[in-house]
Amino acid sequence: MKKKIRIITLVLAVLIAAASMTLAACRKEDTTELRVAVLNGTTGWGAAPLISRVKSGESKLNAKIETYTDASLVSPLIINGDADIAAVPTNLAAVLYNKTGGGVRVLAVNTLGVLYLIEDGSTVNSLSDLAGKTVYLPGQGSNPEFILRALVDGAGVENVTFDYTYSSPDELATALATGKAALGVLPEPKVTAVTSKKETLRVALDFTEEWKKQTSAPLVQGCIIVREDFLKEHTALVEKFLEEYKNSVEYVNSNPDEAAAMIAEAGLAGNAAAAKAALPRCNITYLDGDGMRTALNGFWEALFRINPKSIGGKLPDDALTAPLK
Repeated sequence: MKKKIRIITLVLAVLIAAASMTLAACRKEDTTELRVAVLNGTTGWGAAPLISRVKSGESKLNAKIETYTDASLVSPLIINGDADIAAVPTNLAAVLYNKTGGGVRVLAVNTLGVLYLIEDGSTVNSLSDLAGKTVYLPGQGSNPEFILRALVDGAGVENVTFDYTYSSPDELATALATGKAALGVLPEPKVTAVTSKKETLRVALDFTEEWKKQTSAPLVQGCIIVREDFLKEHTALVEKFLEEYKNSVEYVNSNPDEAAAMIAEAGLAGNAAAAKAALPRCNITYLDGDGMRTALNGFWEALFRINPKSIGGKLPDDALTAPLK
C-alpha cells in the first residue's frame, strides 16, 4: 500500500512539474525581432511615439521600424517576407491580398481621409461645381484619382477633366503656388504647406466630408497590415505591437506639440512646425473591429466600381479583415 502511495505521489509530482514548465513556456515573452515598414507621409505619423519608445528602450518590443518614401518600396518587402508589418494605403492592402493569394491581413485602419481639393479662387463649393472644369491630380492610377472619380460618379457630376501633367504632390503643389494650376487634389501635409505660401489658395472640398455625405462611412486611406504566416506564428507578439501602436496613435492626437517633434525626429516630416500645423487635417486614427471592416469594404467596393485594378482586380473576401481571434 505504501509503495502504491509513493508511486502515485511520484506521478503527481511529475505531472505538476510538467504543468509548471508548460505554464512557464506560455508566459515566456516572444523576443522575435518584429520588422515594421512605415511611409514618411501621414500613414506613418501615428507610429512616431512608438518609434521613439523603441529607440529609447522604453518599449519592450524587439522591433526594427524603418521608414520609406513610397508605397512601391514597401510592397516587395511584404511579398518577399522582408517585413512583417507595414503601414500602407488601403487600396494597396487589397492589391497585396490578391497578389499574395490571401497572404496578408488588415489589423487596423490608421488614417482616415487626408485628401483635399485646393483652389486658387472661390468658384468651387460643392462637387457639382466641378462640372466643366479641369482638376489636376498628382499622378495617374493612385488613391487621389480613384477617390475623386468615385466621389464625382457618386454625385452624378459629368464633364470633369482629369489632368495628370504633374506626377507628384510636390510638383502639383508647386504648380498651384505659381499659378500654373487652378484646381488640384493634394494630401496633407502638402495642403498646409502650399496654402500657407499663397493667400488665394484655399481648401475648396474636404474629401473625407464628401465621402461621409455619400456613404455615411468614414473615408479610410491608410491601414496596418501583417503577413499572414507571421501572424500565425507570432500572434501574441502582433497583439502586443497593436497595443503599443494604439497607445502611440492616442499620444499623437492628445499631445500635438510633443508628437510633432517625434514625427520630425523619425524622419516622417520635414520639421516639427510643419507637422504640427498639418496634424488637425491628417485624421490619424486607430479603427478596428466591425467599424474597420464596414468602412474598408465600402471603400473597396467604391474603388472596384471605378477601376477593378485599383484593388488588385477583384474584391477581397472577409479573411482580409478577419479578427485575430
